[in-house]
Amino acid sequence: MINNQMVLGLGIHCVLALIVSIEPEYPFIPYFFGIIVLFNIIGIGLIKIGKVKSGAMVFLISSGILVPIGLIGAMGARKVLDKLKKDEFINNKA
Repeated sequence: MINNQMVLGLGIHCVLALIVSIEPEYPFIPYFFGIIVLFNIIGIGLIKIGKVKSGAMVFLISSGILVPIGLIGAMGARKVLDKLKKDEFINNKA
């Protein structure tokens, strides 16, 4: 249930974490990006083990911190939550 926007968002966050890690002037910034990447990975892991709603929420919140570039991943997580809600509605209606 992981979509391409979530994977793209995670990739961009990883690249940003690597880029800022070479900047010696601000040593705390790589840790900040590293925490966000870690929570993105946790969110994807939760989705993989079947906890789709929890995983999408973790990914959405951690991606939303990095406005505007994090919005790519956040939109992907929002699509997962919308599909989950739609499927739940259809199953309850039937």
